[in-house]
Amino acid sequence: MTIPEVHQHNGDVDPPSQIDGAAPEPVDGENEAPLPGRAGVRRRDAYEVDFSDTRAFAAFRWTDILKAAAERLRLLDREIAAEPYDWEHLTDEIQRKIKDPASTSITKRHMTRIQPFPRTLSSLTQSFEKTVLPHEVKFDTLWGLIYLNLELSYDSPDKLKRTAEWLNRVRQIIDLFNRCVDVCEEPNEVRIAIVDFLDPIVLICLDSIEYLHEYSSDAEAAEAWPLLSEEISSHISLLNATVKHLNDITSFSKVNLAAKIKNMTLRHALTPESDEPGTFPNLILPFRRNDRFYGRSEELEKINRYLSPKGDQSLRTYSIYGRRGVGKTEIAIQFAYTNQSGFDAVFWIQCETLVSIRQSFTNVAVALNLPGADKDGHHEENLLAVHEWLKKTRRRWLLIFDNTDEDYILQGYWPIGASGAVLTTSRKYHNFSKDAQRRGDTIKPFDPKQSWDLLLQLLGDDWIKLDREGGIPQSEITAAKLMLDKLGGLALAIQQAAILIKNDEIGGPTIVKTYETFEKTIQTLPKRLKIDRAKTEEGLDALWNMTFNSCSRNARVLLGVLAWLSPDNIPEQLFLPRNQEALDGRLQFCKQDPRDIDEYGFAKPISIATTSPAFDEAIADLRQKKLIKQDGRMYSIHRVVQEATNYHDRNDLQDSFDSASRLVYEAFPKHVKSSSLYKEWDTCQDYIAHGVYLRRRYDDYARSKQLKPTDIFGSYLMEISDQDTCGRVVKTGLSACEDKSSLLYAGLLNIAGRHCHEQNRLAECRKYWEETLRIRREHLPIDDVLSKCAPQYSYSCLIIKVGAIYHNLGNVETATGNLEEAIDCYQQATEIYMKHEAASQLALTDLCVGRLYLLQNKYHDARNMVARSEALFVRELGTDKGFTAHVHYAYGNIEFAQGNWRTAAREYDTCLKIALSDTPIHPITAASYYSLACVELELGHADKAKGFLDKARVISELRSPTRDDGPLARVLWKTAVVMESDTFGKHASAMEADSFGKHGYSAMAMRTYAAEAAGLRRRADVARQELVASGEGGFIRFIEDDADRNQEEDDYDALVPLYFR
Repeated sequence: MTIPEVHQHNGDVDPPSQIDGAAPEPVDGENEAPLPGRAGVRRRDAYEVDFSDTRAFAAFRWTDILKAAAERLRLLDREIAAEPYDWEHLTDEIQRKIKDPASTSITKRHMTRIQPFPRTLSSLTQSFEKTVLPHEVKFDTLWGLIYLNLELSYDSPDKLKRTAEWLNRVRQIIDLFNRCVDVCEEPNEVRIAIVDFLDPIVLICLDSIEYLHEYSSDAEAAEAWPLLSEEISSHISLLNATVKHLNDITSFSKVNLAAKIKNMTLRHALTPESDEPGTFPNLILPFRRNDRFYGRSEELEKINRYLSPKGDQSLRTYSIYGRRGVGKTEIAIQFAYTNQSGFDAVFWIQCETLVSIRQSFTNVAVALNLPGADKDGHHEENLLAVHEWLKKTRRRWLLIFDNTDEDYILQGYWPIGASGAVLTTSRKYHNFSKDAQRRGDTIKPFDPKQSWDLLLQLLGDDWIKLDREGGIPQSEITAAKLMLDKLGGLALAIQQAAILIKNDEIGGPTIVKTYETFEKTIQTLPKRLKIDRAKTEEGLDALWNMTFNSCSRNARVLLGVLAWLSPDNIPEQLFLPRNQEALDGRLQFCKQDPRDIDEYGFAKPISIATTSPAFDEAIADLRQKKLIKQDGRMYSIHRVVQEATNYHDRNDLQDSFDSASRLVYEAFPKHVKSSSLYKEWDTCQDYIAHGVYLRRRYDDYARSKQLKPTDIFGSYLMEISDQDTCGRVVKTGLSACEDKSSLLYAGLLNIAGRHCHEQNRLAECRKYWEETLRIRREHLPIDDVLSKCAPQYSYSCLIIKVGAIYHNLGNVETATGNLEEAIDCYQQATEIYMKHEAASQLALTDLCVGRLYLLQNKYHDARNMVARSEALFVRELGTDKGFTAHVHYAYGNIEFAQGNWRTAAREYDTCLKIALSDTPIHPITAASYYSLACVELELGHADKAKGFLDKARVISELRSPTRDDGPLARVLWKTAVVMESDTFGKHASAMEADSFGKHGYSAMAMRTYAAEAAGLRRRADVARQELVASGEGGFIRFIEDDADRNQEEDDYDALVPLYFR
């Protein structure tokens, strides 16, 4: 695996971390480091935000953004942008160009498209001005940037067309955002949202100006346009996300939340305390209490005042925001330990990745002893169970969401509608909870006096006594305070300074000597390659450099490897691989005694029960310097330490990455002849977080085409249907894999195709799989893969992989209505599988052929193929395993197509039981609920159908929290159909009318149902149109001539991947 050379940053892609000798600049989303050319904008974690009044912050951040924008401009452009422009000036300019006799008809048409832009944007700027009063904000530079874009576009119709296109796209989003601003009643959140919304608009303007300057000719501009268009689309996605964010905050306003809580109270009887499955008090915290915790009494009191149980059925959210290393997590830990009496349950939720947050909720479910919580691989089911407990329980609970830095990770995990307390820590001021009533605090660095007091406390009682008695020499005090001033009051940095001072090899008993070394280190720090080092960062870089250099060689090597892994729950077992060759190179010291290693490099199983003495010494060194923590056979490392870990040179960086990759690769289960990893899911769970984090950390350092990744992680993520994480992992792999003709690249293409297929993006899916087939066939010794292939095992494995692609292409052809082509593909796959005895793969192909026969109304043939598939599955995996759920679902579809409703229901129910046991939030589970609803509707049981659809909707919304995807759109539509039926709600309405004793109540309820149904139908229709437009619509061409078919149902079925229709 090769870490690439650092390259020039482009657009909003995170720049690589510098690598040659100095501590790398942390890159963790957009909050960590200012972008090159945006030196005027401080990191997102470096602002001071008063969450109870965000006016000063919003005004200051906007000034910051404009300052950075001016610095990016050329001198002449800067002068133009500094002119006192406003929206009326821009409107006049557009009108002038439209009326200018010299303007061509094309120019006038483009300018007419632009004409509404100034007024739309001015509505937003005026709202911003009003909401930050009495602070003053100016927009001259913003209007000047837009003017510059127009002025630079006039010389070319093509350039003007492109400028008009992106201005029109942005205008439409601004218009939508303005409406969200108008209805949001929480001004503090509105201010933050507006400044976050304006930032990408400024960036689009700047990127476009640079493009228009750099590419003067039409040919050059046309060639470079796709890259800029991609950058603009990326910025526009941020605009859309901000619109959705503000809309979500409005939706989860206090009034709506109170209504939800009231509804939950009406629908669910509270669980009596005696019936609670768990034991209380119940505490899950990642670290022991810090006996030397210093200060922060005011911050802790603010948290306690807001989060302490109120007895008002409210959900209270408090955000701890601040710089890296300022002590946010320590404050959260301290609050949890010091306020245990106020809560019956305190649970820690690690939000580093999707994998870690899922595991955290599983830990909570296990701690509460919820039914089924001890099973492996059931994270989503555990999430649902925990959310249900949070809503029903009488217990007082606190959830602590640590490191809430990515919105997409947190979607679906907030306990909306529950009554309790949520504490979050974050480097972003973003309102992840979407709670308009959230409160928060900026954790400020310690002031000089606090820094000195904390240093003394960390140095120990002898130093505290000397200070009290006035026995510390003035030279020591002066040196300490000079050093502390350069550490910026960060708690973690002060802790490391104390460790260095107490280290005989660096400072020993004197601070002066430590400070002298500190100053020398600052002077000799190598220059950062990415951006210039700020003065405030020199001290931090020097401190970490001194800390790491004080470690033993082996400890440094180990630290370099740990920096690539997920920071929490790093298993010691990772450093005890059976294949000891995984420890070749600088991890040689971790190897077992040579007498316990066989000729093939494998250690005896009994020998890898304990780590090597040299490993233990390295761990002890890192623990002593507070660089890592240990809990049994698990290790953890602070993210700041990971980000600060530096390397001697490029080879050092590369070796550490290679070592970490080898260890995770060795620990992660492998495919055998393209078989599933199903039987190894429990082991996969232990290591997938580290595989995903390796991908993320690699992206932090550089985006490259030289990484040699593995496709195992993506394959497992596909199996558990974690589409978001899988997409990110595979995207990194594809862009980084250097050899585009390798089998590894083919494996990544295959997973990318599967990812697209699950999302119903069939055209993209076909391209990926056709390229996969081409590469794999080229690696075969000859073209005839069926009769002339050499019998070696490696060739057999490759041929089976070729068969898998024929199978996959058969699925694409079936989904797009090309049934004859699909049969040819399935036939080729079948011949390969039969020749090479790939029973599990053959079972899958038989199942898919059965689906194809069903689409042709060949029910007898369909049932025979599904039965053959079932026999193979049972022989290979057993009767109740996840794959057999698909078999029973296929049986159900065959019976449903023939009108055998009750038989179909039995098959769907069998499918559901297996799915709930093994893959509770998999699409097959939602599809089972959906199909059972269809059966109940056919039987005239509309209320039962609605119940099943509600469950399908819960799963679909969990799986697609940020948008209405195909399966969710179908559920919404069918729910509307059920609610529009003559029988739905009549029985319930009659009972409610009797219980309330009110005439006309039933009619009122029915009107309510009709209104809700109309809303669901509109939402489903909008989603369907958007999905079709984006290429996720699917096809059902082969049934259009069937007079008995419901075309509307077909339209929504086409939104769902073929497996789950």
